[in-house]
Amino acid sequence: MKNLELYKPNQLIEIIGNPISTQGIMAYNFLIHKFQTLKTDKLTISMSEIFNSLDISDDYEELYSYLDSLQKIRVESRDSRGRIWGAFNLLAVFQKRDDGVFVQIPDPIFKVLCTNYGNEKEKELYYTTIKLLEQRAFKCSYSLIFYEIFKKYEKINIPIFKLIELRGFTKTIEKYKEYNDFKRYVLEKALKEINKFDSEYEYSFEEKRLGRKINEIKFIRTDKNIIDVTEPQISDKLLNSIEKARKNRFIDESYSQKAMEKLLQKYDEKDIIKALGELYKYNSEIKSFTKILTAKIEDIKNSKMTKIKKNQGYILDQKEVETLFKTDIIEPKKFNLDTEKEKVSNLIRNSGLPTSQRLFFLGQLDNIENFESLENFKKIIEGQIALV
Repeated sequence: MKNLELYKPNQLIEIIGNPISTQGIMAYNFLIHKFQTLKTDKLTISMSEIFNSLDISDDYEELYSYLDSLQKIRVESRDSRGRIWGAFNLLAVFQKRDDGVFVQIPDPIFKVLCTNYGNEKEKELYYTTIKLLEQRAFKCSYSLIFYEIFKKYEKINIPIFKLIELRGFTKTIEKYKEYNDFKRYVLEKALKEINKFDSEYEYSFEEKRLGRKINEIKFIRTDKNIIDVTEPQISDKLLNSIEKARKNRFIDESYSQKAMEKLLQKYDEKDIIKALGELYKYNSEIKSFTKILTAKIEDIKNSKMTKIKKNQGYILDQKEVETLFKTDIIEPKKFNLDTEKEKVSNLIRNSGLPTSQRLFFLGQLDNIENFESLENFKKIIEGQIALV
């Protein structure tokens, strides 16, 4: 059977009040796949085509009921102050006919579904790729909902959700009112089914409290294909440093255990602990945990190297550095690539460039492996400084 693939607009994921039905969710995805493939906003389709394509039970009444519910679901758009400025329904029209069922999607959905995606970059940013036949693996309707959410955030960190948001997505605001029931029958049941199916990732969650009540849920994604051999190397002191650093919400939201394990293989644990201590004071969004922590560690290493060289009584001045860049005369005891990278690092740190740009350049500097590349990189830095 051919692979049915849908580029589902992100606006159609995480909708509060969406009707819950395993068969219904799959059927709706199949319908919008048809709209997208045919590039139309209306069509008549036989129910048997849906059932046969997805290989699901032919419960006509359940499917009619689900489509009727979709036609009644209102999706609202609001401005930054919470004022409503637009709304549409998930289905514009739903009618039973002798030759099948006639369905039409509203214009806002048609535009994003069929006309606003073109290149791969747009698909990656604004659409979630859903493989319709994969969804057959799930028996629990909540699994389908979380499957789509996890797919949406597959290449970035999964956001922390308010518990009330998850109840809205799963339509359980009035169901499983006790959190322990919601945890058992919704969260744990869905993740158990997803983890059994997904060969790449393992999903779990952490509970975050506001006072004594569970207020937020943080989902954790772990790569199943990575064998954890670094855990025994993490000392209690480093674990305590990580725990303290993650009390800063910007660090917690960007933190990556996989990145930490890689850094441990490259850097001394003492430098990582010191860098985490400095990073704890950071007070803005972190796009890459790896890059910012690497930059901090490199600063610490460079600072230590500067002190060592001063104690040894040897310091290269700017003229010596420029001379050595222009010639191939390198004295191994006094001049090497690390020494010059340190100089460029100092140049970046004292450049007056914006913090984000300095961090970016420091991350790029770490990957340079020869003098020619370093010389070209230094010219780029000097060009950027001249523009400040």
